[in-house]
Amino acid sequence: MSDNPYAPSGSSYGDASLDANVDLSQAELIRKSHLNHEANIQSFGCLYTLGGVLGILGGIFYIGLGIFILAGGSPAGAGAGADQEPLVAGITTTVVGIVFVAIASAQLFAGRSMQTLNPSGKILAVVVSAIGLLGFPCGTIISGYLLYLLLSAKGEMVFSSAYKEVMQATPHIRYRTSIIVWIFLFLLIGVILLGVVGAIIGAR
Repeated sequence: MSDNPYAPSGSSYGDASLDANVDLSQAELIRKSHLNHEANIQSFGCLYTLGGVLGILGGIFYIGLGIFILAGGSPAGAGAGADQEPLVAGITTTVVGIVFVAIASAQLFAGRSMQTLNPSGKILAVVVSAIGLLGFPCGTIISGYLLYLLLSAKGEMVFSSAYKEVMQATPHIRYRTSIIVWIFLFLLIGVILLGVVGAIIGAR
């Protein structure tokens, strides 16, 4: 039986072939061949975590608004919403808020799992990403790429316990994010914040 703690004997991942006798140099080779994949998954994890936090805050806002309506406040202030029965409007708004919180909580857990490469949350990350395919066209493209990252051979390796050992053996190897990636992340964060602000203004 192989003493290799990183993978079954004879297997290979990316550009690194795993031999029976693994040393630090080979751990470095494995890490470097998966580093870009690892960093991409963790970057998506940051975005999903941020989206989850904002979604939970938005859901709490709707729940509070629903309770306010049930307590006798004006449902949506004016317009078509003002013609609704307060009970119906309050319950509907509260339910919408609860659904938001539930979905955002799942997204938050999926994001944290991707950030920490926790295999217990990988299935949930796949499910959330699959739902994101419905957001045509940007959501479809982004979620499709994330599904590739999660379900590819390198994705399987990155989420494995063997890769955890590789990471522990190579703490000196770090991914340097380019300025283009940072710009892309800030643009996405801006879009998310605008969406949240728009939803709150629309609710008022």
